[in-house]
Amino acid sequence: MNFPAIRTRIVGAVRCLSVMWVNLALFSALAFAQTGSGSVSGTVRDRNGAVVPGADITITNTQTNVARKGISSDVGIYHVGGLPLGPYTLTAELAGFKKWSGTFDLLVGQNTVVNPVLEIGDIQNTVEVTGAAPAITTESIDVSNVKDYQRIRQLPLNGRAISSLFNLTPGVEGGGNARVNGLKVGSLEITLDGISVVDRFGGGIARVQPGLDTVQEFRIETVGSDARYSRPATVTLATRSGTNQFHGSVFETHRNNGGGLLARRREDPANNKPPQLIRNEFGASAGGPLWLGPLYNGHDKTFWFASYEGSRRLEQSLSINKVVPTEAMWNGDLSNMIDTDGNKWVVYDPLTTDATGKRTPFPGNIIPSSRISALGKLVKTLTALPTNSTNPHLGNNFIKFYPNKNDSDNVTVKMDHNLTAKDRLSVRWTRSKSHSAVEGGVYGAPASRSTTPAPSRPRCSMSCWWGRTAPSRARGRWPISPTGPTSSVCRTRSA
Repeated sequence: MNFPAIRTRIVGAVRCLSVMWVNLALFSALAFAQTGSGSVSGTVRDRNGAVVPGADITITNTQTNVARKGISSDVGIYHVGGLPLGPYTLTAELAGFKKWSGTFDLLVGQNTVVNPVLEIGDIQNTVEVTGAAPAITTESIDVSNVKDYQRIRQLPLNGRAISSLFNLTPGVEGGGNARVNGLKVGSLEITLDGISVVDRFGGGIARVQPGLDTVQEFRIETVGSDARYSRPATVTLATRSGTNQFHGSVFETHRNNGGGLLARRREDPANNKPPQLIRNEFGASAGGPLWLGPLYNGHDKTFWFASYEGSRRLEQSLSINKVVPTEAMWNGDLSNMIDTDGNKWVVYDPLTTDATGKRTPFPGNIIPSSRISALGKLVKTLTALPTNSTNPHLGNNFIKFYPNKNDSDNVTVKMDHNLTAKDRLSVRWTRSKSHSAVEGGVYGAPASRSTTPAPSRPRCSMSCWWGRTAPSRARGRWPISPTGPTSSVCRTRSA
């Protein structure tokens, strides 16, 4: 056996693993805010301001009863990262001191500071503090804005697009194709659970946006973001998770102007027929602990969340300011070709060009039917005829309503499992599909609507991340996300 070669390979593998572990230790903290999770840190002191080392820190999510533990260092400092957003209770305990307990809400991507102050006394006694975290952060200089779940649900939205709420942040305009502080479209990074949902073609948010009921909170940083972000401004969206309580909702929104229920402008005539608009938005969401009867009880450990949102929109687009050839023109009669002053145009026969470049005009500007190409006859069958008698060379002669159909579906399933007191695994799978078809009036005036359905564009996204909290070791969340468009079936591929 070639022992030197084997030894070289082993040493190389050890070096690679060492470099990977060091990178995880150094850069895992960068993944915290990108995935929407937060962190809690602070300094434990006594009533005289002296630091208290060795205090046991316990941070408990009051919705899931999942606890994370830490210990204050020799200088009284503690840090616990990779925490999902939500309401928390932090306790600090040390023999000879009263137990300290404080409550606070951790927002998406927030690095909050809680500084417990211990009093000398029996550990059985508890000092309770409400709103332990300061309202104003002093840990960073970023300018940010957070919209929580209640704001997302209560604020009125046309079309249930989460990007419409981006405009509520000062300096942001454009919604799904947002510009921040005058920067161009594409300078805003948009992540969902740490995975980019930026449209690779337009630079805005993905064509089918995350379901409104799936978003727990989102955070927009417009100024002062640190180097963990790749763009000048960032939107961080966090998906909802299940809790120890079963919860669910169902919604349906219907809009129909078929009965004349339409707000008209004052200048519109009374007999003006409005374009058709029928829109249905519907869906359901639910979540809770994973419970399989006598087989498994996931309270305080395993949680699920699922959501479906669909939209069906059928409207009509009014095709105006259009010009189409008349029946006579399709048959070769171009005698109506005049300008606005009444001067006739002359149509020459290209096959009569002589050596001097002169050509003979068609008699009466009428092209013989034998000279009309097969392509011209085919285009005639595909093009609508005029709807009025206006000369197409003098004005618009075509007004028609064309169907405009937009359907979308969005399915999201998420599982959260606490493997140990230090490890947490989360998996989210989303399948989005859109179907859009405009039957006419955009680039032409077809004679009839298409009988071939427009292809749908399904898109799958999966994010899987593991978070570990361990004192004096690497702490972080490492996301993995295959995502991309699909064809006939839903297959994930690398972004």
